[in-house]
Formats: sequence, C-alpha cells, structure tokens
Amino acid sequence: MVLRVLSTPRRNDVPRELRSVFERYPCAIELPDGARVTLRPLVPRDEGKLVQMFIRTPYEDLRNLQDNVTNPVIIRRWCRSINYDRVLPIVAELDGQIVGDATLHRRFVEPMRGIDEFRVCVRRFVEPMRGIGKFRAYVRPEYRRRGLGAVLLKETLDLARALGLKQLAVELYENQVELRKMLLRYGFRDEGFLPVYQRLILVRDIAVEDGEDGELRTPYRVSARCSATSCRGMS
Repeated sequence: MVLRVLSTPRRNDVPRELRSVFERYPCAIELPDGARVTLRPLVPRDEGKLVQMFIRTPYEDLRNLQDNVTNPVIIRRWCRSINYDRVLPIVAELDGQIVGDATLHRRFVEPMRGIDEFRVCVRRFVEPMRGIGKFRAYVRPEYRRRGLGAVLLKETLDLARALGLKQLAVELYENQVELRKMLLRYGFRDEGFLPVYQRLILVRDIAVEDGEDGELRTPYRVSARCSATSCRGMS
C-alpha cells in the first residue's frame, strides 16, 4: 500500500465555496533576494513543521501573541481541528520548513466577551459581520525584512477579496509600533483603542474589483508565480 503525502488539502476536505480559491495552490513566490517560498493552505500533517517554527519564538514576540505557541499541545490542537470555513490558514514553506504563516478569520470573534467597551468599539466597523475578516500572521525572525510579511498580507487580501469580504481587521498591542507603521503604509487605518488592554484595532477596506483600491504597494519587488495547473492533492 502506497501512502500519498499531500501538501494541499484533498478536494473533498475543502468547503465547496473555497474549492475554486484553493486551485491556486501551491503557489511559488520569489522574494527580492531570490529565495523561493511556496504558499499553500495548512494541512493536519503540518503539525510537526508548525511546532518547529514556533518552538523557538523569542520572548518579545511571544508576549504579543494571543496563544503560547511554544506549547506543542496548542499547535497540535490547531492542526487537528482545521476548519477552513472559519479560519483559512496559509503557510509559507522554504526548503521543507514552514517559515511563516497567515490566517484569515472569517467570523469576527470578540477576544474579550462581556466587555462593553470592546463591544462598542467592534460595532463601529463590524457591519455587517459577514463582511469583515481578521488577519493574523507570523514570520520567523530570520526571514523578516525580506518581503515575506508583505507577501502574506497581499495573499490574505486577495483571499478576502475573492471570498467577498469588505474589510480586513488587525489587532495589535500598543507596543507593536513598527508593525502598526507598516500596516498604515499598506492602507490600514486606526479604528479603535482599548487603553485598559493596550490594544489597537486597525482596519483596511477591500475593493470588490482588483486594483480598485490600488495595488498593495511595498518597498520590495515581489514576483509571484501562481498557477492552477501546479496544484497538487486537490483531485
């Protein structure tokens, strides 16, 4: 018996709404320094690779993440309970290792339920609920400032547009000054602030048509080569 290793989800594992979107994967991206990374959806068998990416997360990064990603139990739970309808995780792979990941959350989840101040803040831009997605991403420190973060953000924006979302939101802590500056350069705007939790909410509008809200302009020259014919494991 031959076991087939899948780098992308099997077609029957993907919700019908997402099948045409997933046909673009795996997608080869060439970074400005010539490194070639592959973007594709996270699959359950990525558990070990994802553990390895997060196991050496620096403390200064760990305190800004919402989960203790250095705990393999948490990573295993993520990989074993993938729900593409709710959260669409995309990983960046280089030389067989996951070096970055981005997630598009299509149902806005209030991280502090019962806090009236937060609910008021959320109501300002979550209209309607189905029209907004939430963006999270992580890039290994040695792969930062190479254009990979911008690639993951653009990929998430393209996915959000393809799925009919109208806005993309990001939650940051107040001390993530450089990340906030980057997001502002890429079209996000400040939308809310929770002083008690030192938490910022940034939002970016998403145009219906490609190019209507302008290209995602970055300081990098990123060459993306994506082709539906390169898809593996979808049949």
